[in-house]
Amino acid sequence: MRGFLLSGGFALALGTACLTAALAVPRESFAQPQSKADEAKTRYLKGVDLFDEGDYQSALIEFKRSYELVPNFNVLYNIGQVHFQLADYANALKTLQQYLDEGGKRIPASRQTDVARDVEKLRSRVAQVTLKVNVPGAEVRIDDQSSSQPIAGPLVVSAGKRRFEISKPGFKTVTRVEDIAGQENREIPIELVPDAAGGTGDGKPPVVIIGGDGRPTTPPPEPGPPVAPIVLWSLTGALAVTWGVMGGLAISSDSQLQELKTTPGSSEDDISAKADQASTFALVSDIMMGTTIAAAGVATVFTVLEFAVEDEAPAKPGAPPAATSRLRLGPGFVGVEGTF
Repeated sequence: MRGFLLSGGFALALGTACLTAALAVPRESFAQPQSKADEAKTRYLKGVDLFDEGDYQSALIEFKRSYELVPNFNVLYNIGQVHFQLADYANALKTLQQYLDEGGKRIPASRQTDVARDVEKLRSRVAQVTLKVNVPGAEVRIDDQSSSQPIAGPLVVSAGKRRFEISKPGFKTVTRVEDIAGQENREIPIELVPDAAGGTGDGKPPVVIIGGDGRPTTPPPEPGPPVAPIVLWSLTGALAVTWGVMGGLAISSDSQLQELKTTPGSSEDDISAKADQASTFALVSDIMMGTTIAAAGVATVFTVLEFAVEDEAPAKPGAPPAATSRLRLGPGFVGVEGTF
């Protein structure tokens, strides 16, 4: 167990008897109306027992309630010692300074000297943190404490890993976890964003975890489908269908033309008309074939370019190089080159 701070007549050591003596408050200090004084005394003595048993959280509650009932400055010393035992250096420092302020000249000079020395020791175990929030009126909760406090200036916090939860009605709550060193003076930028979604549905605003620059880390939007390749391949498909239809009509007309030529009694006009029809269908079929091939080539080019753009997107720091590809055009060839 960590050794306790020492302070004059309230000297604390590792032994149980010494600890009990150190936390003692003179009986006459509770010179208040009987009912309130009795409860304050009972809670104080209960706090001493809990402290001796190592239940520091419960002891802290009893000491605080005793002080609320009867504001005796001596109890502040005990509260400060429990905060120290819980490694809550910021509250230990605050409480011991309050003890010196409220006790004033009633504290013996030797004890004042000892507590002042303890205060200096605690100052090496706390830091000042300034939360630079982009909107006024925000509040902060530190290490899941029961209630938030307004952000009105630098915060004195204990050294170690601290959790800051910044909130304001109408904005998404931001949570920030930081490693704080003793005697550090840290400035942390915080950006609150409007809660357009209206919360999470459970009465609490959504939580946004922010990065090292103080800005919310939001996932990038998902890329949409490649519009140009889809349109071009759809057009190519339609042209291919038309080519097939016209090719079928051309074959059918040519077959009918051959049948007319071998059928006795067929007139020259019928043969000539069917020949013109077959020729027209064949010409249109050839045109559609060329158009389909050209459309397929253009669609291929746009598809390759679309994948090349995606492959050249910036990679995350530390990620392996992404595959790259690019279209190569030259006399008589179309090709793709890249790294994989």
